[in-house]
Amino acid sequence: MRHSCRRIGWRRQNGAVAVEAAVTIALILVPLLTFILLFGRYFWYYTAAQKAVHDATFSISSLPIADIRAGRAEDLAARIIEWETADFDETTRSTKAPAVDCWYRFPATARDLSRFNCSTAGLTPVVVRTSLTMMVNDPFLSPVMSNGGLLIVTEMTMRYVER
Repeated sequence: MRHSCRRIGWRRQNGAVAVEAAVTIALILVPLLTFILLFGRYFWYYTAAQKAVHDATFSISSLPIADIRAGRAEDLAARIIEWETADFDETTRSTKAPAVDCWYRFPATARDLSRFNCSTAGLTPVVVRTSLTMMVNDPFLSPVMSNGGLLIVTEMTMRYVER
C-alpha cells in the first residue's frame, strides 16, 4: 500500500518542473536579455564614436603645420567622424557635435599649456584634442528618460609630431 501512494504522489508532480522553468525564464531571463540588448546598442554607439575620435585625432596629430594653420584640422576631423559614424541612425547623426582643440605652450617658457583655436594661433601645437558629443535616442527608453536619450561624450588627446 505504501508503494502505490508514492506512485500517485509522483504522478501529481510530473509537470511542476516545467512550469517552474517557464516562470523563471519569463520573470528573470527575458528582462535580463532585454537589458543586455538595449545597453549593448549603446555600447556599440560609444565604441564606434570613440574609434572615430581616435582616428581623427591621430590624423590631425600628423597633419603638416601649414594645414593646421589654414583651418584644415577641423574639416579633416569632421570628415573622418562623419565617415566612420555613417552607420548611426539619422536622429543620432543629427546630434553629433565634433570639436578640435590645439594646446600650445605660450609663452615658450610656461609650464602649463594654453588652449587656442587651431587655425588662429601662429604657434606649433604641443597636443591636439578631438571630442565628440552626441545623443543616442532609443525608441523604447526615450519615453522613460527625461532628455529623450543617452548622452555620449568621447575625447582623445595626442601629442603633435611637428612635421
